[in-house]
Amino acid sequence: MKNSFFLVIPTQQNNSHRLKEFEAKALQHWIDELPTANPGLATRLLHDFLVDFNAIQMTVSLRLDALERLSPSVHVIEDYLRSRLIKAGFPKEDNDKKILNVLVSIEKEFTIGYWIALKELTRRNVGWFQGKNAALAVQRCIRGLGSIIVSHFIMGMPIPDWVWIDLHSLYNLSVTIKNSSAKVGNDASQSSKASSPEQCYLQILLLSLADPTGLMQKELLLVYSFIETIGSLVSLKKEPVNGQQIQCVVLTDEDKAPHYQFEASTKNDSAALYLDFSKLFKALKQKEKLINAADARFSSMHGLKNDTGKPSAELLDYLEQRWLGIDLQGVPFFSDRSDRYIAIGLESTHELQSALESTGEKDLEFLVQSASDRLLSGVFKQTGVLSVGSLVSFRKIDSPEHKRSLGIVNKIVVDKQNGRINFGMQLLAHQSIAVTYVQLDDTGKNMPQKGLFYSKQELEDEKNYIITDSFMLKDNDVIRLFMHNGDFPAALSDRKNVGLGYWQFECRRVAERSEPVSTQPKKGYDFI
Repeated sequence: MKNSFFLVIPTQQNNSHRLKEFEAKALQHWIDELPTANPGLATRLLHDFLVDFNAIQMTVSLRLDALERLSPSVHVIEDYLRSRLIKAGFPKEDNDKKILNVLVSIEKEFTIGYWIALKELTRRNVGWFQGKNAALAVQRCIRGLGSIIVSHFIMGMPIPDWVWIDLHSLYNLSVTIKNSSAKVGNDASQSSKASSPEQCYLQILLLSLADPTGLMQKELLLVYSFIETIGSLVSLKKEPVNGQQIQCVVLTDEDKAPHYQFEASTKNDSAALYLDFSKLFKALKQKEKLINAADARFSSMHGLKNDTGKPSAELLDYLEQRWLGIDLQGVPFFSDRSDRYIAIGLESTHELQSALESTGEKDLEFLVQSASDRLLSGVFKQTGVLSVGSLVSFRKIDSPEHKRSLGIVNKIVVDKQNGRINFGMQLLAHQSIAVTYVQLDDTGKNMPQKGLFYSKQELEDEKNYIITDSFMLKDNDVIRLFMHNGDFPAALSDRKNVGLGYWQFECRRVAERSEPVSTQPKKGYDFI
């Protein structure tokens, strides 16, 4: 690998007077003086430092020592900026786009520093001592490009040109210099204490194959970290893997992400690599060891941090489907390619379905177009309104407001050129109705709560369901359900977390509880 297309090395300045700034004592003092209480200033200072640092000629050992010393500060800033990006859904504010630009620039400059060292180390034959430094440099380069890809996934943005081809080339270089399996110590914030260039390469390949358009932003970082713990169960082969009907192919001479193909190519492509999932699929047969059983995938958009580092059962099922090569498909519900009105959230849907007259002046609905038979597309005036897991109701433009289908957003793709948000969904019901309910208990003081009621034909039975945003309801609770044509008690069962903060219950009508007959003792006539 003589040159990099994405990691462009700036012109090197021979300025020996400045080299002392990057020696251990002086650099550590600079790091200690970073204004951590002012992350905006700390980010600017670190960014400017990296740009300046990469333009100064120095020995490989001094450069690598300086980069490793800077590494904890870079990762703290990276984590902070990413935490800002995942606070809200799509579309993103302009400020978020500015944050992404700074974040990616820092990640890129930091990676370029290691690429400068790696290029110098591999200019001639690599000795044992140089090999140790080369393993560090190539691992950090692969991980750095992986970080840039992750940051774009978080924002739903396409990966910049030349990133994938550089990533593939760096892995091939690690094989050429016989360092692909050499373990290198990681930063303390990472899941594993040490990882090889090949493990870092596989980690980003597996994340890409998980189809990030179907993951919530907070899930992306969890999945990326989780892959680090199971990456050893996947390996790279130079030939198609026996027993895998669908082959996962990496074309290392093209600027493309890995992809699945149903038929193995008859030609022997020396640039092609194949992912062997045999051990991983075997491990997935015992999922209980890999999941966080206490967690539900859509329990909350801003839920508490998952300290276990393990995905929920639903999220692991999602990952398994993607790694089996099964595409994430929305409902082919828009084949007529007509425009739709959509409402986001239970509150908006409930109000639209409860209103006797049009409520258009309240801006409860958005007009969207069909991008395909499975995707809707729109430009939203409000930011942060949509996420994977959002509850959405929709209708054709010539249908009344109350006649709405119900779905959960399961895919979001951002069009960088025109700012449109394309999204698909999992259909819950062709028609829902607005209801209210109270939980039946001994106090009798419960306030009515809103819900959406619908029916489904399942095999030979029709089942009724209610969706609510209350996490207080549990299986076997009994509620009184109020509909337009009356009310009745209903028992709840089969609780499922179907969307961001939304819970679905099967709803079965039960008999009224009889009022107890008064048993007070009779009193005599008071006038006798």
